[in-house]
Amino acid sequence: MKKLFFSAGDYSGDVHCALLIRELLARHPDWQIFALGGAQMKAAGAQIIGDTSELGVIGFTSALATLPRTLKLRSNALHFLWESKPDAAILCDFGGFNTRILPDLKRAAIPVLYYFPPRSWQKHGKGGLQIAPFCAQIATPFEWSATRLNQAGGNASWVGHPILEIINPTKNEAASFFVENETNSTAAESIRANLRAEFGVLEHQKLIALLPGSRALERKIIAPHVAGAVRVLKQKFEASFFVAATSGTSSKLQKIFGQGVQIVENRTLDLLRAADAAIVKSGTSTLEAAALGCPQVVVYDVPALIRAQVRLTRLQKKVPFVAMPNIILEREIVPELLGDDCRAPQIAEALSKLLENDATRTRMREDYALVRAALGENLPYTATHRTADLVEELVGVFPPP
Repeated sequence: MKKLFFSAGDYSGDVHCALLIRELLARHPDWQIFALGGAQMKAAGAQIIGDTSELGVIGFTSALATLPRTLKLRSNALHFLWESKPDAAILCDFGGFNTRILPDLKRAAIPVLYYFPPRSWQKHGKGGLQIAPFCAQIATPFEWSATRLNQAGGNASWVGHPILEIINPTKNEAASFFVENETNSTAAESIRANLRAEFGVLEHQKLIALLPGSRALERKIIAPHVAGAVRVLKQKFEASFFVAATSGTSSKLQKIFGQGVQIVENRTLDLLRAADAAIVKSGTSTLEAAALGCPQVVVYDVPALIRAQVRLTRLQKKVPFVAMPNIILEREIVPELLGDDCRAPQIAEALSKLLENDATRTRMREDYALVRAALGENLPYTATHRTADLVEELVGVFPPP
């Protein structure tokens, strides 16, 4: 029997680790897994020793607000690690927290596998490389990340991105959902048609998916501008508008968007599958839209004080893109409306151009194919399966060849 410690700090990390935990417990039902995490990891079978579900922050001010909870979490985690001495630690993203406990794990002689290393999307510079000497294994979603970390002295493997599994749970080692053949194309169209019928969208109507973000600050800052864009778009298109919501947020979003927009909880992927286009808050969902082939306009905004900090530090020149599809290809393949540009008229105009221009949508989908390749679409295994192999190697339980 092995004892593992997991640490993930936001919803995406919670989901990715939940997949990994399920895979490991399916292989080894007697293993014990303890975690800093959220509801997804708990449902997968982890014993939660610290809840990180509300620790996602935007900017320095909100980071300060969560500091007392973060320090308490660190103290509890270190106490657990020293007392329980797990066989291995699996850290997932959450760089501000996880990188700070790496020296403690090394002192405790607890081997570390870092899943989704910090700044794994970065292709140049030294960002994220400081973890290399502290980790026995690193499982990264991007090929260039593995190359950079190995050059820095790490032991990194390109495992691909679990988004490909999340959008297509039947994906296995021998088949890819995105192989361009008649069977898959027909199946995808059938699923899309069934979803549109379920959502009550008529054949002549457009279905527009709205993903304004799940954090309270995003609902406050971003959602009202998206709602304003919807009012403009309703004057131009025969369309149905659906907001992708997380559990318990429907009533708050309904107040922002009004009665002419439908709120759908926990069905983001179905909305993206069925949609003609989407307005998407920058984050993991931009990759989900790309992987599912949904044309999108990416939006993001922050409080005025943080916007001023961005201008003063010239951060936008240092990081030219925020949408992951653009970062991956190092050029703008999806429109980004950020800060002062994240306003109703600009959002409505960008989405109108997308809906009205067949060539633009076709070109975007062609670029999406390059994004999916970068996510590991053509790898002979899933990210979860390969990372589970690496965990087994780390604790001395070798997977079959």
